Amino acid sequence: MAFELTEYPPKSFSDKYQKYLAPHGVLLSPQQVLKNKKLGSNAEDTLRKAFKITVKKLRKMRAACANCNTTEGVGVECEGCGAVRYCSLKCQDQRRQPHDLVCHHLKDELLDQVVECLPAPVPLGKEVLRGGGGVVKDWQDWFTRHTVIKDNVVTAATILTQWWPFTSLPHPGEAALQCSLERIVTNVFSTVLTIGHCPYWIPALQPNLQNLQQIHIHLLGADEPEVGAVQSGLIQVASRVLRRPLVVTLVAPDLTHHPHTFTWTTTHPLQVTPTVKAVAYPGLYHDFWREHIATTDPKEKVSRPHVALAIHPGVHTDQMLKLWMPTLLLLAYERVPLAMTTYNQAEFHETLEKLKILKPNIVYKEMNPLRSLHAKQTPYEPDHVWAANSFAIAIDNSSTTTTS
Repeated sequence: MAFELTEYPPKSFSDKYQKYLAPHGVLLSPQQVLKNKKLGSNAEDTLRKAFKITVKKLRKMRAACANCNTTEGVGVECEGCGAVRYCSLKCQDQRRQPHDLVCHHLKDELLDQVVECLPAPVPLGKEVLRGGGGVVKDWQDWFTRHTVIKDNVVTAATILTQWWPFTSLPHPGEAALQCSLERIVTNVFSTVLTIGHCPYWIPALQPNLQNLQQIHIHLLGADEPEVGAVQSGLIQVASRVLRRPLVVTLVAPDLTHHPHTFTWTTTHPLQVTPTVKAVAYPGLYHDFWREHIATTDPKEKVSRPHVALAIHPGVHTDQMLKLWMPTLLLLAYERVPLAMTTYNQAEFHETLEKLKILKPNIVYKEMNPLRSLHAKQTPYEPDHVWAANSFAIAIDNSSTTTTS
């Protein structure tokens, strides 16, 4: 085990001080915050101490040797990233090749973790969207043509510069702060942009996609990211990409952990925006299919999905593949296109290997151009990183012969 992640220090800091640092949803400058008498007469000392404790916790997360996992005499630090340490030069040499592949990601992560302590530095409401929507080529296209976030990032970096002395860390430069903020922003929008683009990964859908009055996407295994996208209203971005009204149906047993979604029923879907509706079903997908798609009851029946999407289903492991197999077979039998994402390249290749048992018609298998750039170190392997929606796979089930 590389490190134990029982809490994430930047989130703890942000949650604790958000009501002071960003009381109206946007980060204030230190001068504005320190005027708040509720922080007490020693507000500046309190915040400096809180930052010091948080940075110390971040370092403690990587207290073990990245090669042999000992916690004794771990004094050799990677000069490139500063994110991993070793007990000896021998251990460092043994890990040099795999570490070189992720060193720059881990260097970025160290900076991002400090930036994450400061809540809401970049405004991300609906007012940042511009233009008529449509396909997003990549993040540069998103920042410059589809939003005004680029300007917001520049402004936010100047506020972060004012806060940086509180961290007691060397200032990385405003350009580095802007890049960090952009990486964090990509993490916010990656899932909703992936939802909006997954129908475009299925060539067979293309001829009729623009003729559809409404697009139905089923989000399988939905949990916090998908629920959060609906609650925050960010799901509207998916509709803007498609330039069509959108109905997203979240289906997963884990939705029982989000009881507020129980009111998003097939008969009374949540009207998120004028162009987006959301339905939630806290159960297994084949049960949902039987009750709401295969049913002959007109009161319960809903439209078939144009595509099903599984965000990080984890089917690269035998255990998760077994759990997902009934759903995979159902979608194949019913000829419903399926898309899925993985956290990293290793999981991507392992997923493709596991799926061979189904002989799927894979029509898209690429690095996702709208993957999160906010990479993080994998807790159990110091030289592996992960990021949301890194790779994408799409299966066109329209010609499959698999049966359940």
